[in-house]
Amino acid sequence: MKAAVLHGPRNLRLETVPTPRLPSVGEVILRVEYAAVCGTDVHAYRGSIPTKTPVVLGHEYAGRVLQVGKGVRGFKAGDRVVGSYVATCGTCRYCVLGKPQLCERRILFGLNYDGAFAQYMKVPRADRTLVKVPDDMDLRTAVLIPDMFLTALYAVERGGVGPGSSVLVIGLGSVGLSIVAAARLAGARKIIGVVRRGRPRPMEFAKKMGVTHLINTGEEKDPIGGIRALTGGLGVDVAFEASGAPPAVRLALDSLRPCGVHVQVGIVGEPSPLDLRYLTSLEKTIIGVLNPGSTIHIERAIDVVRAHGLDLEGLVTHEFPLSDIGEALEAVERKVGDPVKVVVKTT
Repeated sequence: MKAAVLHGPRNLRLETVPTPRLPSVGEVILRVEYAAVCGTDVHAYRGSIPTKTPVVLGHEYAGRVLQVGKGVRGFKAGDRVVGSYVATCGTCRYCVLGKPQLCERRILFGLNYDGAFAQYMKVPRADRTLVKVPDDMDLRTAVLIPDMFLTALYAVERGGVGPGSSVLVIGLGSVGLSIVAAARLAGARKIIGVVRRGRPRPMEFAKKMGVTHLINTGEEKDPIGGIRALTGGLGVDVAFEASGAPPAVRLALDSLRPCGVHVQVGIVGEPSPLDLRYLTSLEKTIIGVLNPGSTIHIERAIDVVRAHGLDLEGLVTHEFPLSDIGEALEAVERKVGDPVKVVVKTT
C-alpha cells in the first residue's frame, strides 16, 4: 500500500509499505477514505514535537472496517467509522479518572504509532478508539469531528462559556472557527475574533460561524483597547488562544477581565514568558486543554453536529490525493491558497 512515512524533520516520503494484515486481539484494520491535516502534523513534520520515526503521519481519519480481530465488540467488516487520535489502555490512573488523553500507556497515531496518511491502517484497542458514523453523515464531514470539532467543544466547556458570555478567539483556523461555533451554541453573546494578517477566507468564514466582531492586529494599532471598547472597558470573560504564537498568548491574557479565564488550545512551539501577576492581582485563570479523545466524547460531538446542523464540511477548502501529501502539508504550514481545513483522499 501507499503511505506517507516521516523519517525525520522535513523528511516525509510517499512509500510502498506492507499492507496491515490479520489483526491481533483487540485490533481492527481500516481502509482509510479520508484523513485530515492538523497543525500537530505540521509540528511533527517540522520536528518541533516528540515523534518516534519512522512513522506513518496523520491522526484524523475516517474509513471502513476491513478486518476485525478477536475480542473486538460492536464492529464488523464494512462499518463506516471515525477514530480518536489516541488509543488508550483503559486501566491506568488517568483513564480511571476520566482523562484518557493523559493515558500512561497511550498510543498516539502519527507520532509513536503508524497513522492515517495511508491507504490502510491498523487500529489497536479498537473498542476504546473507534466510533460508528451515522448513516446520514458522510465521511468527509465525519473526519472533522473527533479532532477538530471535539477539541473546540471541549475547550468551550472547560472555559465555562455560557449564556451571555463575552468570548475572544485568537487564531481563526479550523479549530478557532470551530471554537466560535461551539461558543455560539453555548450561548455566548459577544464573540470577538482576532486575525493577524487579515487573510480573506478565515475572516469570511468567521462571520458565517458566528463571530460578532473582528479585529485585525495588522491594522488595529491598539487591539487590546479595541477589545476592551467592545466589552464596556472590562475585557472578555473567556479568551481562547488557538494559534500557539507567544505574542498571541500575551494578547489573550491582556484582553481578559479580572477573574477571566484563558484557555490555551494552540500548541506553543517555543518558550513563552508568562507574567504570573495575572494569576494573583487580577485572579485570572489559565487552563490548558488537550482533546479528551474518548469514544464517549466523540459520540457526543457527533450528536451536537447533527442536532444543530453544523456545516463543518464547509470549512474544507482544499482536498488532495494521497500522492500529493507534501502539497497538503505545505498548504497548511505556509498557508498556500489561503486554506482553512485541508483533507486528504486516501483511496
